[in-house]
Amino acid sequence: MSNNYTVYRDLKERGLIVKIDDFGLRVYDRKTETKGQASAIVLPKNFDEKIDFSNIFNELEKGLERRVQIGIIDSDNDVVYYVIKGIKWDETKLKEGQKSTITDKEVQELLEKGYQINSGLKFGTHYRVYNYESNHAPWLIHVIKEGINWLDIARMVRVGHGVNKTIVLAYKQKWLSIEWIKP
Repeated sequence: MSNNYTVYRDLKERGLIVKIDDFGLRVYDRKTETKGQASAIVLPKNFDEKIDFSNIFNELEKGLERRVQIGIIDSDNDVVYYVIKGIKWDETKLKEGQKSTITDKEVQELLEKGYQINSGLKFGTHYRVYNYESNHAPWLIHVIKEGINWLDIARMVRVGHGVNKTIVLAYKQKWLSIEWIKP
């Protein structure tokens, strides 16, 4: 069974209107007009596939007012859905007496913009990130390297959701937030 069909069938069983698109599956939220733009584009992924963000970046760069979602298919052909958004970091400043000891070039942009960065090991990610206003880290950063698969991402999001933090993926100097969604 193809990935597109598995996700298409799952979304239809959930009572959603789904249309096949050259780039993924266009989904219309319940009680939404289907003549206009879709509420979301869903890109099917298999849990053990190596990560490739090219179609995700292509969708985000279109700038359309719709969610970009992925549907990760597990070994039982069940699907878990995630919303992916591009992130632009605002300037902030370090709190008095704070300093970052992290020197990783992958997060250099955040350091330059004044974010406090600490190890994220206790949350299963590379870094936890604070801005000036936060007492607790709102973000967990995971630097994506070659060879990681979608199952690894699902693990990260599960932990992040459980501790009320946003998972942010750092990939080739681009930033993506990813969060679980129930369609």
